[in-house]
Amino acid sequence: MHYLIALVCTVLLNSTAIASSTPEETLEKYLSILTGQEPEGIATLMDSGSMDSLKKTIDESIQYQANFGEYGLQRRVFGQKVSMSRVAKTPAEFYLNTLANEILKAARSQHLKVTDRKIIGKIQENDDMVHIVVRLKMSQGDHLGTDILVYTLVKEEGEWKLKFPATIKQMVMVIESTARQRR
Repeated sequence: MHYLIALVCTVLLNSTAIASSTPEETLEKYLSILTGQEPEGIATLMDSGSMDSLKKTIDESIQYQANFGEYGLQRRVFGQKVSMSRVAKTPAEFYLNTLANEILKAARSQHLKVTDRKIIGKIQENDDMVHIVVRLKMSQGDHLGTDILVYTLVKEEGEWKLKFPATIKQMVMVIESTARQRR
């Protein structure tokens, strides 16, 4: 019996240790997506508040357009006009993957690549929030450049999750404002 209890405790401790990644590890996974330009799995890195906000914003923008007989956003997201019940059932992960693909497609069309990245600073707000400063080196054909970005990560259920980075926030704002423009 003691061996069984010890085994269960060991398994629980190991699974907890695996689940509680560091903020840097989560950010590194995200930056690997940028470098590799393959958005698969990006949704698992984002915090639930950002994902909930994304779902609400896109659902409301699609509904707003549909109220005026416009379906541009639906066609862009789904490739066709769809029912509002399908929109309601669509998970935020689908929307995020669609957005990430749009961002990466734009980067590819401009031949923009992240060639190197380095964490240059960290600000620990509290036990559940950290800001990490990253220098990204990029190339666009023969042109080289750098950018300094701040990423915010929060702890959710023992895991470090990324708040939406600026690029994704900007895309969401563009979608929302464009959807509300009457043609």
